[in-house]
Amino acid sequence: MSVHFGSVKGISIGQIFQNRRDLSDAGIHAPLQAGIWGGAKDGACSIVLSGGYEDDIDDLDFILYTGHGGQRDKKQVADQQFTVGNQGLRLSHELRFPVRVTRGYQVKNGPEIGYRYDGLYYVDKCERVRGKSGFYVCRFHLNSNLKIDQLEEDIGENLKVSYQRAPRVEETRERVQRIRENREKITLMYQYKCQVCGIQLDVPSGNPIAIGAHIKGVGRPSQGPDVVQNMLCLCPNHHAQFDRYSFYIDPDNYEIKGLQLFENKKIFKHQKHNIDSQFLRYHFEQYKKRN
Repeated sequence: MSVHFGSVKGISIGQIFQNRRDLSDAGIHAPLQAGIWGGAKDGACSIVLSGGYEDDIDDLDFILYTGHGGQRDKKQVADQQFTVGNQGLRLSHELRFPVRVTRGYQVKNGPEIGYRYDGLYYVDKCERVRGKSGFYVCRFHLNSNLKIDQLEEDIGENLKVSYQRAPRVEETRERVQRIRENREKITLMYQYKCQVCGIQLDVPSGNPIAIGAHIKGVGRPSQGPDVVQNMLCLCPNHHAQFDRYSFYIDPDNYEIKGLQLFENKKIFKHQKHNIDSQFLRYHFEQYKKRN
């Protein structure tokens, strides 16, 4: 069966399938064993969660999904690579292809029996990090195209009795406004100059280009706070590199580590900017997992 993306006609969210064969026959997920349907050429159109990987996180509307490979007896024993299905999910991330998600009875947010189709998700981020066992795993951040309330309603009685909604920060208009205000505060504090390179990117009209960047991300799974103590003023290039853990800032002396041309140089730090070292330490721990 060829890979096909999107919803399947006649299949509703929350529908239960007795086994993997039924899933395959319905066109939801063709492979009878593999957790990913797709590959490097076409992208990945579907995944099944069945409790196979120790690094997975499942909040129902958000999934931190570990790719395939390098496992023995449900333990990671070798590094994973972006090949086959893992590369397929990375391609779906790059091209914004929807991914069908099915949960099996084996996982905490799955059904009591069988396999439950839970709708379309999008891969918002992919990365290769050190997992709990010390080996590199390919990890994918997937978000449902439905809000948590709607998803719970659609799945309805096919959630386990033990299901509990994961704690989350409410995305309210007030919170969005606060994030905007803090970003403006930090960029004004540094007069739109990057704390790493000191460059100010001027434009013909309006304020120069600078980013109020969170050190510990406010989204899942990091759940960092939206406070100035958790922020830096960066240019777009160094923001992108910092966000992808290309370098880190020493939490004890503010020296830059791992960045060519700036190695061992200290970041620019305004006397009124009280950076909380716990966030820099968190970023450093994430850096070590990826390098």
